[in-house]
Amino acid sequence: MNDITPKQIYNRLSKVYDRSYKEPIHKIEDEFVYKYLAENGFTDGKILDIGSGTGVLLNHIGIKPDNYVGLDISERMIEISTEKFPNHEFIKGTMSNMPFDDESFECVISLFGSFSYSLNHRKTVLEIKRVLKPNGKFLIMAYGTKYQKRESYILNHFKINSPAKFFKGKELKNLFQDFGNVKILGMTWLSELVSKHFSYTLAKNYHFLETKFIGSIIPDKFYFQIITGQKNAKTLLH
Repeated sequence: MNDITPKQIYNRLSKVYDRSYKEPIHKIEDEFVYKYLAENGFTDGKILDIGSGTGVLLNHIGIKPDNYVGLDISERMIEISTEKFPNHEFIKGTMSNMPFDDESFECVISLFGSFSYSLNHRKTVLEIKRVLKPNGKFLIMAYGTKYQKRESYILNHFKINSPAKFFKGKELKNLFQDFGNVKILGMTWLSELVSKHFSYTLAKNYHFLETKFIGSIIPDKFYFQIITGQKNAKTLLH
């Protein structure tokens, strides 16, 4: 498939998406990410979930309906997430032109590469800044350059040419340079191989150590680039 848009791709893959990530490493990644979100205050206050997909964030973290809004470009994904979580709000829209008022959210989250599918990354970053409240926080998981050839990448599995952007840490950090306290952490490198040959517990422990002690030093070696930061007084729009 050539010249296919993210919307077309995920409309087609919506029904198989949830069951396409069932390998041990995917469960390990889930455990790490959702624990990290909860322990670092990214689930406090009103949350915007960019690229909310089938509602995967809500699968793992209990967020009250009044504190959650999901945004996705795929109507099929929204249909599935709404069926799973009928009391939560899911809105169809693009991340580079969000249908929200200024300073609407305490946290903006985008998990497992959704940000990489933005049609305009710079505009998306400006939109994140616009909709965040002062001192609001963000956590964005982008695809690293290695992810393009990851065997378990759903688009590789279905032999679809990816329209995603695969980031190096430096260029991702440059996009978010107007925020405060910006940090980048690489996630999942050799731990994927470990998970295929050793026990789940050993692979999980290795993944944690790999991410914690190496992920911030050489993030470009990892499949995911996790970038976090905060909108502070210096970044307020006038």
